[in-house]
Amino acid sequence: MASLIDSSVWVALFLDFDTQHTKAERLFLKLKGKIYLPYCVFSEVATVLAYKHSKKQANQFLSFVEENHDINFLEDSSAEEVSFYKSQSARISFSDAALLLFMRRLKTNLITFDKQLERLAREI
Repeated sequence: MASLIDSSVWVALFLDFDTQHTKAERLFLKLKGKIYLPYCVFSEVATVLAYKHSKKQANQFLSFVEENHDINFLEDSSAEEVSFYKSQSARISFSDAALLLFMRRLKTNLITFDKQLERLAREI
């Protein structure tokens, strides 16, 4: 089954010192099929890696996702995302709302370490 992966998991995978690093490695080893990667997620991950570690680490992440043939990049759909975000009553980030929208549209599972996002995904 295809997967949609939140930035929390990507960051943990690429930062050895992240408390969830081992868990992220195990998750990635089990993945089968397509991995959907929205623009808002890879933008967020590259930014976090550059600030928490280095620009080199951010570049390594970007090279990894560019070279991985299982990863399908998703273009953001601003108008639809704005509408969906405004319809949400929960106090969440715009990127998290976009992930929920993509999850619903693609009928795929969302992999995240964010407990609030995980709960909201179950509710959809």
